[in-house]
Amino acid sequence: MEEGDEYRRWDELIPDALGLIFRNLSLQEILTMVPRVCKSWSRAVSGPYCWQEINIEEWSTRCHPDHLDRMLQMLITRSCGSLRKLCVSGLHNDTNFSFLADQ
Repeated sequence: MEEGDEYRRWDELIPDALGLIFRNLSLQEILTMVPRVCKSWSRAVSGPYCWQEINIEEWSTRCHPDHLDRMLQMLITRSCGSLRKLCVSGLHNDTNFSFLADQ
């Protein structure tokens, strides 16, 4: 870096900013690709920053109910109580609703 050049490295962005950026990616990209880029990105997608709004509606219509239960629990746990919006289809039992209410 030359003197006078000012820029920030992607891995130095605060997790909130990374979370806002990552919300534009698909669920698959956030869960499988982003964590492999660097440690700070992995921490960002493991924390609540990407999980304030969870939209798995399309995916949930195609998946097995057991997979849906596990995915929903994982994502809601990652939100650490910051979940504001959830879009999902096919909840088959009251356990999911109880888990949502508890979190």
